[in-house]
Amino acid sequence: MKDKEQTKRKLIDAVGIIIKTKGFSGVRISKVARQAGVDRKLVYRYFGNLDNLTETYVTENDFWMLFADKLKTVSKELDPSNSKLFISDTLQMLFKFFLKEQEMQNLILIELAGSYPIMRSIHNVRENIGHEILERTDDHFKNSDINFRAVAALLVGGIYYIILHTRKNGYHFADLDLKSEEGTQAIIETVAKIVDWAYGAAL
Repeated sequence: MKDKEQTKRKLIDAVGIIIKTKGFSGVRISKVARQAGVDRKLVYRYFGNLDNLTETYVTENDFWMLFADKLKTVSKELDPSNSKLFISDTLQMLFKFFLKEQEMQNLILIELAGSYPIMRSIHNVRENIGHEILERTDDHFKNSDINFRAVAALLVGGIYYIILHTRKNGYHFADLDLKSEEGTQAIIETVAKIVDWAYGAAL
């Protein structure tokens, strides 16, 4: 059992290395097996096919996929009156995760740069998770002119862009240093305030 888990880990890590160096187009069974130092037959034995192996790698490194079950469970059990705190905490968690995890940063860049069926599939899963979460906000905003889905889209898109931009251009954006505690805390606090403003404006 230990050898099996070690081999699976080698294969998953090999996919990550190839994606980082060659992109998704470089992910082939022979290359993955060679990178992992194992027989290619083990890809089929442990994952069924290459797509399942690749999806396992993506799931381990994507915020929404990694926490999908937890987010869905919490959102279903959530009292709508407490949705503000849940949304705010989730967006702050996303910022912290995305800032730290270069693997997910790479996946988003790949998703933006090309058309890959597996990334479209992952995107659809993210959208479904987001839909379930945002449904919990509907009661609060139903009689207001605030489109909270638009607010959430701007926040998620802004988080992605700020971090990807600063990664490529020196970690400074709008005079904020995202390598500093002060800079990252400013973003986190502002995300919370924007959510708070949106909820307050809908009253």
